Amino acid sequence: MGKGAGFAKAILFGEHFVVQGAHALGASLSKEIRVKISPAEKLSLNIETGTIVPEASRAILSSFSLPANYRIEVEADIPSGAGLGWSAAYSVALSRAAAEEKGISPGWREIARHAYEGEKVFHGNPSGIDNTLSSQRGVVLFRRNEEPLSVELAEPLRVVVADSGKTGPTKELVAGVSLLKDEKPQYFSDLMEREEELVMDAKRALEQGNIPLLGRLMNRNQEYLRQIGVSSPELEGLIEVFRDEGALGAKLTGAGGGGCAIALLKSKKDASAILQRIDKNHLIFEAQIG
Repeated sequence: MGKGAGFAKAILFGEHFVVQGAHALGASLSKEIRVKISPAEKLSLNIETGTIVPEASRAILSSFSLPANYRIEVEADIPSGAGLGWSAAYSVALSRAAAEEKGISPGWREIARHAYEGEKVFHGNPSGIDNTLSSQRGVVLFRRNEEPLSVELAEPLRVVVADSGKTGPTKELVAGVSLLKDEKPQYFSDLMEREEELVMDAKRALEQGNIPLLGRLMNRNQEYLRQIGVSSPELEGLIEVFRDEGALGAKLTGAGGGGCAIALLKSKKDASAILQRIDKNHLIFEAQIG
């Protein structure tokens, strides 16, 4: 039997634009997915799935030169389709389980490479940031086809994450942004340039501990995400609650269209106020980054 775990993630700045070649900043969270595999007559999972999870699982097992005849048991602290990297955390967890089954101990970069094979099945054209974040701790500056850069925080960030209750179709949203880029190249190029500048400003703010500036940058990033059409009324409702209750900044995190929103807080008191406003049916948790 092999076992492994992968972390949930949050994109702090730069989702969607990172797929097109810009930088993004992301962080791993304490929530995780755990996987165990054991030999079986054929591939099977203990969770309800369509065809895509088994297909991604076969791709990951194949990358380790393992046959697709395993029983895969999944325990998840995070929901799928919420923008918290379910597919990446699953792909990383299965990659670690497959490595243990083979009796090898690859580093996180190698695990992320194997997990990317699953992410390609899940998302078609993934940037690679999700499986990078799910395979290690901390905050990372990421750009496609470049070595990830760890970012040192001057002080920890207190955030709260809430689920809009609507699933975001990642593959369709990524394709929609690509279509916008093709149809309005100058518009998208100008927006991407502003996003790149914003991400670099956010990196410096993290390193300097300028938390108020980070909040303002989150709000501006959300405006850019609205302009490329990946927000939703459900997400906008959560963001409005966050800001009404004193969050320094708030935005969607992940592919959008639904899924989760994240807010940067000044204090734990702000989280308590937000908890009282948001329907208990929505996933919500506090986290400290760094």
